[in-house]
Formats: sequence, C-alpha cells, structure tokens
Amino acid sequence: MVYMLNKLKALFKNTYFNIFLILSLAGVVLFFTLKNDGKEVIQILSRISIPGLLFLVVLMVLEKVMLGWGLMLECRQSHPEYTWKQGIINAYVAGLFCNITPGASGGQVGQGYIFRKQGIPVTHSIGILWLDFIVYQSVMTLFVLFLILMRFSYYYTNYSQFFLIVIFGFMISSGIIFFLWLLASSPRFYTWITTTGISIGAKIHLVKDKEKTLENLERQLQMFSKEIVVLKTHRKMIAMLAVEDLLRLILYYSVPYWCALVLHIPIGPEKLLDVIALSSFVAMVNAFLPMPGSSGGTEATFILMFSTIFDRADAASIMILWRLVTFYQVLIIGGAVFLYAKSQKDIPIVPEEITPRTYSTEAMKEESK
Repeated sequence: MVYMLNKLKALFKNTYFNIFLILSLAGVVLFFTLKNDGKEVIQILSRISIPGLLFLVVLMVLEKVMLGWGLMLECRQSHPEYTWKQGIINAYVAGLFCNITPGASGGQVGQGYIFRKQGIPVTHSIGILWLDFIVYQSVMTLFVLFLILMRFSYYYTNYSQFFLIVIFGFMISSGIIFFLWLLASSPRFYTWITTTGISIGAKIHLVKDKEKTLENLERQLQMFSKEIVVLKTHRKMIAMLAVEDLLRLILYYSVPYWCALVLHIPIGPEKLLDVIALSSFVAMVNAFLPMPGSSGGTEATFILMFSTIFDRADAASIMILWRLVTFYQVLIIGGAVFLYAKSQKDIPIVPEEITPRTYSTEAMKEESK
C-alpha cells in the first residue's frame, strides 16, 4: 500500500503526466459541454471578435507584467539592479508551475529556481516569496470579504448551492493568514501552539512527527516574522504592492465579463460586479481541487455558477474562451519563457554579507518615480 502511494506521489510530480492529465480532463469536460449544446456553443464561439480576442490576450499579459513589476519592487530591496524584465520572467514561470502542479504547489519552487538563475540567493528569494504571499493573501482575503458583504443576501439566495462552499473556502483562505499574523504577534498563542496545541495534534494523530512539525513551524514563523518587520518599516512599498495586487485581482476576475462582450453575448455594466464576485467564488471553490490547474473541476464549477446569470450555452462558451486566455495562454507563454530563462547563463550570486536584505533608499526612490 505504501509502495503504491509513493508511486502515485511520484506520478503526480511528473510534469509530462500532469500536462497529459490537464489536457485529458479538459477534453472530458469539453465533450460533456458540447454533448447537448455543441452546435449552439460553436455558433456562439464563431461570433468572436478578433480585436476583442487580442484585447483579452493583452489583458492577461498585463496581469503578468503587473506581477513582474511587484516582484521587481520586492527584489530591489537587496538587488537594486533587478529589472522589470526579470520580474516578468519570474511571474510567467510562477504561472506555468502553478498550472502544471497539483494544488498549485510548484509555483514558488519554480520562482525559487528562476531567482537563483537571476543571482538572488535562496535566503533572499524565500523572504521575497513570503512577503509576496503575505501581501497577496491579505489583499485577496479583504477583497473577497468585500464582495461577499456587498450583496450577501443576493448571493446566498441565488447561489445557495455553492455559497456555503465559497464561505468555507474563504474561511480557510483567511484563516491561514490570520493564523500566521496571530502566531507572529501573540507570544502566548505561539507558546500554546508549540506546546499544548501540537501535543494534542500528535495524540489525535493529526500530527505525525511532533519534533519535525515543531521545527518546521519555527522555521516558517521566523521567516514570517522577518517579513512583518518589512511590512511595518516600509509601508509605502507595501501600499504600492497592495494596490498592484488589488488591480490584478479586479483585472483577472473581470475576464469573463469581457469574454461575454467579445462573444457578443448581451450583458450590461451593472453585471460587472456580479461577474467579478462569481469569478472569485470559482477561485475559492477551486482551492479544494487537487488536480493540476484544478482541471475538470474549474470548468464544471464555472459553468454551474455562471449559468445563474447566462443560459447554459452562453456560460459554456464564455468558459471555453475564459479558460483559453487565463490558463492555456499562460501554459504556452510560460513554457516558452521558462525554456528561454533556463537557457540563459546563471548570474553570479553576491555574498549575502555584501547585499543584506534591507531596502535600498536609492531603489525605493527610483521605484516611486
């Protein structure tokens, strides 16, 4: 049994298998999508506006350009020579590895590899990725909370079959960042977790290796605490990163709205907020899907949710276009960018004592222009 589980884990770590799985699941979903409404869906897709399609592609490229800018801003704290181009390369590699690994688990691994090739030591890249995670997770949690509270009764009434899952996903997502903040800011809570909490977990078999869990928690908390110092002492930069993340979320979640317009499906501007909310709910549900790129479940969840404001054929058509521009485009461009980055010579790493991870005043002034 253990042997089989290990073989299965190894299989899911195989990039080629994951790509095959993504395409296979997409094919199955596409088959069932077109089974009953195939002619109508194809007819709707045939109405696509070519300039509109290019606009969608540019939107998603812009999203990665914005992420690259944010990574550049974070990296320039210790590496003032870090370029926007390097940040964009890192952003695309993150998107690629998030899409081809179960639970998007490989995104930061891919970023760490690229950071290393770009001359940033592991200790610095871990800090950068931690900071990026903290800011993004905090902004995303607050943004989704805003969307839920804006029209709670409406969403609960119209999407009750999904809304409880969405709320549960939101609680898990917000719970992670809240838990880390509480650990870092409350010595009493930290003491309880590292003594009583983990001991209870070990007794009820939730924690398999008590010592290893304590060691891992201590290491993660140290990294988190270091980034809290950055958050408190460089508020202007953090505000800029938060705005960048918010704009990226709005842009990404609004893509189905623009897909509808590009396909000439009637939709008014008053529906934009609902579309953004539904897109965020799809993302929340997908957080529970273990497949690479959440393939299969993403498409099905999207159609189920968006069928509440479009008819099924329209929702299926929007889903196909949305998935092409937000997922498969990233696979293609990300794959090409990764191959390019891999072929480049490694930039020598400067010893850490020469480039301590503190924010350069000159770099900050340059970025604020």
